Amino acid sequence: MSSQFESLEDVYASAQDTVGVRLFTASVIADAGTSMARIFTTHPEVYPVGGKKTLTGDTNPAWLEQVVKGQQPFLGADTDAVRAFFFDSATIESLGCGAIVNVPVVSNGETIGSMNFLGAEGGYDEKSVEAAMKIAGRSVRLLEDALAHHN
Repeated sequence: MSSQFESLEDVYASAQDTVGVRLFTASVIADAGTSMARIFTTHPEVYPVGGKKTLTGDTNPAWLEQVVKGQQPFLGADTDAVRAFFFDSATIESLGCGAIVNVPVVSNGETIGSMNFLGAEGGYDEKSVEAAMKIAGRSVRLLEDALAHHN
């Protein structure tokens, strides 16, 4: 099952079935590589489509190094990890989320965005990361299309 997803709604449905999510977002790298722009969200009232996080001010440098530059997934298994890495941890926690998996979406060797899976504290492990990576791999075309329309 390696075909590309047809829509971000399909990605979300797969995320619910395989990873389990309370909050799911997808973002692309925007503004000449200086920010991440949200292209999909399950909670638009809190995290609207089009919302941005700057890569210098809003993003933890270790996360950037691992996910964007290193093209490796990030697992924050508990609220301590979420608090340590995300400036908006209070908002994340208010949605009942205390764990996160971020997976880079890579096209032609370049990170073009990320898939962001959030769930209950302790709800994610290495199997969750593997499932999230498979979803991201099947989402490349969707993020390429979004990026082409965004920039």
